[in-house]
Amino acid sequence: MNREGHPEALGRKMRRTALILIGGGFLLCLLLGGWGWALGYAIGGGIAASHLEFLHQGVTGALAANTKKALPRLVGGSLLRLLGIGVVLFLVLKFLPVKIIALACGLLVGPASILWGGYPTRDDLAQETGDTG
Repeated sequence: MNREGHPEALGRKMRRTALILIGGGFLLCLLLGGWGWALGYAIGGGIAASHLEFLHQGVTGALAANTKKALPRLVGGSLLRLLGIGVVLFLVLKFLPVKIIALACGLLVGPASILWGGYPTRDDLAQETGDTG
């Protein structure tokens, strides 16, 4: 099984990994630091996961379209998304009692889920080799 040939399977794996990281990090921050830490981590993780999802949809849509209009739409969508993230971060920091370090750690959920979700698991390796046992 070629992982590069299955972008939807890789997308599902990254979404699942992001949700696990957000849930586990939220509980850990809640237990160790309280609501300010947990809320900051959860909001940062939510922003990172939603950015990752929109990026995945944009890239797969641009690759499927295969037209000259796809690249400007992808760049324009990315710029709007980054602007939206900046506005949301400003509003969160201005009006919610979150810890900035927890928020920054939550924002790392996206890159971490890409790295962790991109590695093959035992099931992936078993499917590649044909070993079902």
